[in-house]
Amino acid sequence: MLWRAFLFLCSFLVLVSSLSFAQNTQAKAKDEVRISVSVSPSSLFISTLTFHDKRFASQLLAAPYVPARSQPHWQRALVTVNQRTFLFDHDGLLFDKEKPHQYIVSKEMKLRLEELVSSVEKVHYGQAVPWEQVKKSFARMDYGTVIDLETGERFEVQRRAGSRHADVQPLTREDTRIMKHIYQGKWSWKRRAILVEVDGLYYAASMHGMPHGAGAIKDNDFPGHFCIHFFGSSTHRRREPDPSHSLMILKASGALASTISGAPPEELIEYFLTALHEHDEHTMRMATDGFTLPQKLQSIASVKNSEVVIPSDERGPFLVEVPVHIDYFTKNDGNQRERWTFTLRRFSPWERWRITSIDLKE
Repeated sequence: MLWRAFLFLCSFLVLVSSLSFAQNTQAKAKDEVRISVSVSPSSLFISTLTFHDKRFASQLLAAPYVPARSQPHWQRALVTVNQRTFLFDHDGLLFDKEKPHQYIVSKEMKLRLEELVSSVEKVHYGQAVPWEQVKKSFARMDYGTVIDLETGERFEVQRRAGSRHADVQPLTREDTRIMKHIYQGKWSWKRRAILVEVDGLYYAASMHGMPHGAGAIKDNDFPGHFCIHFFGSSTHRRREPDPSHSLMILKASGALASTISGAPPEELIEYFLTALHEHDEHTMRMATDGFTLPQKLQSIASVKNSEVVIPSDERGPFLVEVPVHIDYFTKNDGNQRERWTFTLRRFSPWERWRITSIDLKE
């Protein structure tokens, strides 16, 4: 009898202990907060901070909401609490990811969100270090790791040459295979936002995906080299930085949103057209108020040149129309030259400009 009582007591204690562990696990799950940062909503390269904070989680879940005028397209971070996902945008506003709700949060909560998101961004993005400094730590014959900010794929490279930027080559056949996979199996001159890791430091950079020139690494299946640009780099032909590479370096450093926010109308249009040239739809949408982009833009293979036509110096403080001469190329129709009119609006002097429509006329 004593033996059976002892066994019963042990079983009871194990059951109580298991229930207590399960309850603690459930409680922790309810208090778990995840902050996730990526360069765009579709990016597979994501940095996440996970922590437990009962007060923060409960305040977030209890936040009142109002109907959202539109779903934000400026995603800065996702905040997940108890299987609910909130979207924190670059204007400091909080939305429901699945429902048309905008949440009203206290100043304290907004500052806390800003602090948490900034801490994740510091480890997710690279440093926009000037090329004159980078080339000292990433010297010729040195090795580095390239990380594509959209796919998250990475491969090893060696810097072989280059004075105004880095001329690099993939180390092995596998590195070449990964690089080509990033470009959907086809070599391309299109720029991509990347990080370059050298000796534990992560630099914001931009690469294209076209083998050219000479290559000296044997058996890597890469016919030549390709170029990586850093802040302040330039091409062999021009001394000023390439606009497309500069755009991608802004993305890789996490500075694109703040740059677009402060851009005057003409500069904002240039960012839009550069993104169009690179087929970067997310950046194009960041320059707009969220209107549906004209279907015609999808047929444009590249933007060769653009020139802003200023009819007068009189510009409204809240609404402007900017005509632009565009030279572009399509695969079906070849070279085209048209005059497009961009309409931009803002509702107060301290708000950012937004492209609200594009009138495409030949």
